[in-house]
Amino acid sequence: MRKHLVNVSPWILAAACTLLAVIIGSFAINNYNREKRLMEAALLQKGESVLRFIDSGMKVSFRGYMMGIDARQYRFAEHIQDVISQALEDEDVHFIELIDGQGVVRAAGGSRNLGEKIGADYLSFIQAGQPGKPHARMYYDSNGERVGYQVSMTYEPRPFRNNIHHGMRGRGMGNSQFRDRIDENKLQEELDRWRGKQFSLVVELDLEKYDKAVQRQVVQIAILSVVLLLVGVGGWLSLLTLQGLRGSQSSLQQMREFNDLLIETLPVGLIATDANGDIKMMNEAGGVILNVDPSSLLLKQPADSLPEGIGSLFGRTRSGGDVETFEKTINIGDKKKQTLLLTLLDVAGREEGPVGELLLLQDVSEIRGLETQLRRSERLAALGKMAAGVAHELRNPLSSIKGLAVVLKGRLTGDDEGRKGADVLVQETERLNRSIGELLAYARPESLEQQKVRLSAIVAETVELVRLDADQQGVGLEILSAEAEDVVFADADKLKQVFLNILLNSLQAVSAEGQICVNVGRDGSDVVCKIEDNGTGIDEENLTRVFDPYFTTKNDGTGLGLAISSKIIEEHGGSVSMESKPGCGATVTVRLPGYSPA
Repeated sequence: MRKHLVNVSPWILAAACTLLAVIIGSFAINNYNREKRLMEAALLQKGESVLRFIDSGMKVSFRGYMMGIDARQYRFAEHIQDVISQALEDEDVHFIELIDGQGVVRAAGGSRNLGEKIGADYLSFIQAGQPGKPHARMYYDSNGERVGYQVSMTYEPRPFRNNIHHGMRGRGMGNSQFRDRIDENKLQEELDRWRGKQFSLVVELDLEKYDKAVQRQVVQIAILSVVLLLVGVGGWLSLLTLQGLRGSQSSLQQMREFNDLLIETLPVGLIATDANGDIKMMNEAGGVILNVDPSSLLLKQPADSLPEGIGSLFGRTRSGGDVETFEKTINIGDKKKQTLLLTLLDVAGREEGPVGELLLLQDVSEIRGLETQLRRSERLAALGKMAAGVAHELRNPLSSIKGLAVVLKGRLTGDDEGRKGADVLVQETERLNRSIGELLAYARPESLEQQKVRLSAIVAETVELVRLDADQQGVGLEILSAEAEDVVFADADKLKQVFLNILLNSLQAVSAEGQICVNVGRDGSDVVCKIEDNGTGIDEENLTRVFDPYFTTKNDGTGLGLAISSKIIEEHGGSVSMESKPGCGATVTVRLPGYSPA
């Protein structure tokens, strides 16, 4: 066998190397193109979401005017300019423009001036798509440099799709209380002024994340190509070692060191056992993922040395040669729960039967967390679109019910039971109306009156609001404020609402002689407030849902308090989270970016 390998023609070896190079090149090109397609699809989806947001925003704005919420005379250009300004708060958006069929900019944010006419190339792009469907292009400047990703879609404003008188009757707005507040003739003139014109909405997105993703893919392709090339070189070296006995041991040692280095530098955790089930190998990435020292586990049984839920995977009966790939969520040391992508397979030997097992581990906790946030954002976006319609459909009948209940009470003179029933009807109607108001407050985008404020001062004022209730309940309420700069740029009233909701929840969770501790401090560039209590705590399955709208474990709760609080903090560019175990209390952490002068 050795003599045969030594006499292999160099042309065959050269052909094998060429084939390997072709395979590596094809693999690299396919992966690179696939990554670009995925990122462009993500950009197109992002641009379409922004355009749909503007369309929904105009619908909500027009409905607000029709309901008399907005007392101004309706001006289409002003309303869509307001909606565009809200959409521009997304840091990934360069500009948004509303362009008519003659190429004149009718509304814009972050770009050219109103009334400016666009160029022929730009006009050709926005007119090239199919009606109602978004289309996109990668935009380059005159020097050939990529500037941004532009998404365009034809746009027909929702308010102009029906006659105003028909629309008002169809939506139940034809009664006098709305006609007194809306000048229908002026509104009809405004609608006729814009109806029938062809518009296009254009949004340009930033390419920084796109470029970073493509660059990461290029780096990964380069690393993998180098690894494959090195493996090929290793094979070449293996053949060369057969040409003489003098350098064989040295070459084998070099290959062994190379394989060890390759395994250690893999970004995926690797654990290998021998035929006796003892751990024979564990790379550095595996030790980091499982929070253990790889060298201390060698020649030990996995069930005795690895974290619970990992060691039990080894030694199980599987169909011959099967590869198991699955996800598992486990607790590792003092860390939070981690979601691991696991691949378990047998290591086949030359003789019959496996000579060991191999487990590959990859931490996908962050990816799954982002997926969860995306799904939650989609649910909340759907709720926001629904909120205005639900409020409109319910508030008018509620007003009528309340009015009839008041009239009924006045007619039931001498009938105490009847008057009591009418009072209950009025109270329940007002309660339902408050719930609708809370839903609108959650769904409606609100402007923040931000200024420089000290977070510790806001927290202290809020604590004083609930201190009387805490004293009556026998609950200790303590404030700990570190001597640190805790200035934030925020809406003080909104933040008070947030901390009031959290403190009231804590008061309801603790029993008599319980304790609530509020701690304000600094964490890097962020200002952090932690509210800890020793109350009943929250079940693990409910912990991920506490900030969802209408989720509550209280009999008299609406489920909107924490949802509105989370929305307010997100509008300030911060985050809110909760940690809890049943019977061990809960900790709510509010994190806000610290104020830094420009």
